[in-house]
Amino acid sequence: MYKRLTIIFLVLVLFIVSFDLLQAKESDEEYVFVAYVTSIPYWKDGLRGWNAAGEQLGVKTSFAGPVEFDAQAQARVISECVAKKVAGILVSPADPNVIVEACERAMKAGIPVVLSNCVVNSEDAYYAFLGSDNYNVGVVGGTKAAEILNGKGKVAILTMPGVLVHEERKTGYLETFAKYPGIEVVAIADTKADPSVGLEKAAGIIQANPDLDLIVGTDSVGGAAAARAVLEAGKKGKIHIIGMDRDVDILNFIKDGTVDASLASESFITKFMALHYLYWIKHDMMKPVTANTSWRDANVPPVPRVTDTGTMVIDKNNVDLFLNQ
Repeated sequence: MYKRLTIIFLVLVLFIVSFDLLQAKESDEEYVFVAYVTSIPYWKDGLRGWNAAGEQLGVKTSFAGPVEFDAQAQARVISECVAKKVAGILVSPADPNVIVEACERAMKAGIPVVLSNCVVNSEDAYYAFLGSDNYNVGVVGGTKAAEILNGKGKVAILTMPGVLVHEERKTGYLETFAKYPGIEVVAIADTKADPSVGLEKAAGIIQANPDLDLIVGTDSVGGAAAARAVLEAGKKGKIHIIGMDRDVDILNFIKDGTVDASLASESFITKFMALHYLYWIKHDMMKPVTANTSWRDANVPPVPRVTDTGTMVIDKNNVDLFLNQ
């Protein structure tokens, strides 16, 4: 696990606001957010933050990536960004290994790269990571599940095996559940980030485990898929659900009581800050060493290597606030 750094958001906000007052005319610079699959609604809130930062800084912002989950295709999109000589790239990695070469090529070309969702297996491939500590997402969710079950029950997990971010979340859940002898994990299934696959998997688990008590979804598809499967099985209120993220589907399922809670990263803040990090690096605005010394020569990071932007729990007590957005 990477080291977590405590970031005082007020200081960053003050820096951002003060810089905004000095901002000059609009720029032709383009910053690209490359996701691992663009067809899911998960990205909407983060894109609001990404585009809001672009408007504040006076730069162009774009969103790109494969329509379906495909690490090789994501690497090609990053390479295309390098060829276009974009100003900076934010990447939510599909695979910690597959995209490394493309990211390193961008960095060598003077195009800063920052990451969200998870890191990659090369420190030369990026300047910074921003986002939730994914292991801690699982711990928070596992603790919530144990609370709902009063420490006893049968649980299934819908996830995406082999994808680092989901492996970390799953591990957080499993290690938290291990603290409760009364909780048994009876199934772990792959949604492939596809709602129809998620529904099929959830329905199969429910059929195979008639005494199932709770389903966890580690991705934005799992929770809603579990909700539909539970409704189809006529087990609303009998099988509890903890989802992930805050798209309209999952929020409405929380509102009507089908889903107990959903965990969500601070997507707006993460992407908003990520663009500022890229801009500060691109324009050499951070001066961690003396004015006459380059931070590159001194090998001093110009931004925090890791910024944990937190995890929040959405349930019946606050779901209306998110639905009203």
